[in-house]
Amino acid sequence: MVYVVREMNNTVLRKRTIAVLIVTIAMMVAEIYYGIMTHSMGLTADGFHMGTHAVAFLITLIVCILVSRFQEQEHKLNALGGGVSAILLGVTALGVIYESVERFFKPLGISFEEAILVAIIGLGVNLLCMLIMGGNNPFHNHKCHHCGDEHHHHNHEENLNFKAAYLHIASDVLTSVLAIGALCAGKYFNLVFLDSVIGLVGGIIIAKWAFGILKSSYSELSKK
Repeated sequence: MVYVVREMNNTVLRKRTIAVLIVTIAMMVAEIYYGIMTHSMGLTADGFHMGTHAVAFLITLIVCILVSRFQEQEHKLNALGGGVSAILLGVTALGVIYESVERFFKPLGISFEEAILVAIIGLGVNLLCMLIMGGNNPFHNHKCHHCGDEHHHHNHEENLNFKAAYLHIASDVLTSVLAIGALCAGKYFNLVFLDSVIGLVGGIIIAKWAFGILKSSYSELSKK
């Protein structure tokens, strides 16, 4: 009974991940292209975020496939997938921080109207992906154990693999919102430097998320 429930959950996660992976790749190409064309650090950073997130979603998908074959190692595999995704998220955060600092000292002209439009579209896509990945409490696997009194006891295990993938999307939502705010501030108040400052703040927040997932994954993998 336990394995049947796990396989059902894993199948749902796999389908969600495939859908999000396709959407992410499409939006990644668009944001990188328009970010470069409009010279927007925030928009370009958001596009590169999606590139690393696409890799993370691929890892999530691979782990889902492995879990279906090696069910007895499900929790360990999910923790391993979450840890690898967290590392990618951390690398992304460091890249954003570096690029934001560099752009602060070497600013470029920004085509605000085009950049804002694409950033808004990106935010919409990110929210859609979050909706796809986030329904029905996806962070937990549900185990059903039969007790002597024939009642069911439910044990909820956190799925670090899926949680890491979800946080990749959340980081995209964050950078999209911050990019829109910075671009609007630059266009209407001539505060162009905020594009770099906002990128720096976003990078630090994402790094914190990555560390949290990595810590949880290490803790799980170190258990015997």
